[in-house]
Amino acid sequence: MKKTLFIALLLLLPSLNAQESNVLVTTDDEKSKSILAAYDSYLVNKYDWSDKLFSPQILIYINSVKSISKEENISGLSSHHNLFSDISMLSPDGGKPYVQTTNYNSNIGIWSHAWFIWKGTGKATGKTIEVPCHVAYQWNENGKISQTWLFSDQAPLIAEINAASK
Repeated sequence: MKKTLFIALLLLLPSLNAQESNVLVTTDDEKSKSILAAYDSYLVNKYDWSDKLFSPQILIYINSVKSISKEENISGLSSHHNLFSDISMLSPDGGKPYVQTTNYNSNIGIWSHAWFIWKGTGKATGKTIEVPCHVAYQWNENGKISQTWLFSDQAPLIAEINAASK
């Protein structure tokens, strides 16, 4: 009897542990590619992609729970080119930033995540800085980005801003 109960439990355990997942993760989809294309444009200080990708009501969070406007974000991105030369965005192995898009097939929706190392040489200090970054993008039902969350250490950028303002 104990043996039968033990075998029944062994057969039942995998089905208790298995969860059906409808989550789809891709890296070569149109959303991931459009983010990489936007990064390429940023590197040459062009921002025409923002109207194409961003929802008019986009919420942009940079290491904060307080959002900024699309215009403030573009102004900040553009200022990088005033403060730094030789700007690059690379994966740790030296390739393009890694971008993946996840469709949760639920009320969580579709999110793209990017990981890269931002690198630039300060024009005021001559120091080359490298900043690991993670950006999360939520897509709305119209195929536009409705929220962006940037996570990175802004201290080296702020130090360059301070040096440039002296």
